[in-house]
Amino acid sequence: MVKFKRIYNLSMTQKIALAGIFIILIALFQKIFAVNYIPVLPFVRISFGGPALIIFSSILLGPWFGLLVGAASDIVGFYIFDPKMFGSAPFFQITFIYALLGFASFFVYKLFQTIKNEKLLLSIEVVVFTILLVGLTLFSALDYDVNLALVYRILIPVGSLILLGLTLFTQIFLSRFFKKREININVFSIGFACFVIELTIMVGFGVLMKWWAFSGSTFLIILVSQIIVAFFNIPLNTFLVSYIMYLSNKLIKQKG
Repeated sequence: MVKFKRIYNLSMTQKIALAGIFIILIALFQKIFAVNYIPVLPFVRISFGGPALIIFSSILLGPWFGLLVGAASDIVGFYIFDPKMFGSAPFFQITFIYALLGFASFFVYKLFQTIKNEKLLLSIEVVVFTILLVGLTLFSALDYDVNLALVYRILIPVGSLILLGLTLFTQIFLSRFFKKREININVFSIGFACFVIELTIMVGFGVLMKWWAFSGSTFLIILVSQIIVAFFNIPLNTFLVSYIMYLSNKLIKQKG
């Protein structure tokens, strides 16, 4: 079986070059291939690949390069793709979120990389997701003076439940997919790492930073919005990080 750790054999020049490529790609994904405005989810961005690439860059290049990639990609994206903001400074609180994402992902992944108890990891995810789902359902039903339309009160819990199912399906499907191809990638560890990263950094730390950045906004609304996005990000990041690792292993196997 091919082991992913072989891909760490990179020179400093290679790491710098890859970091530059990651910064540009992430900036593109964060600004172009992203949903930057959702009426019922204020102050959140749904990026189709940006956070996953930051996580992968941290795993591949190490925590300090991951921090650089996370911070620089946000700054580059701000100045290149938000020309109307030229001359002003980006929200450093938002930059901190992506810098921490790039730095911490390496350690979180290494922490859970060797855990083999797949049922335990899935059980923890299901329990925490269920608690969050109940909270979202209560929020949608009670409304808390947010004046949500009936369609959103239904879509928020139903959509979150569907994404929970997609999270479990993604991990089970990819695990079987890799085992058939004799690729030694622990999808459940990756999925759990993405789960922990999303809840601690993007929800926990991210909500505090966004509440600070967008002063005057309701903390509860930002928190609920970020939790909803977490239901989307976790299966997406799990799939993308795992599959990029698979492609990397495949490339190594062909050259080996």
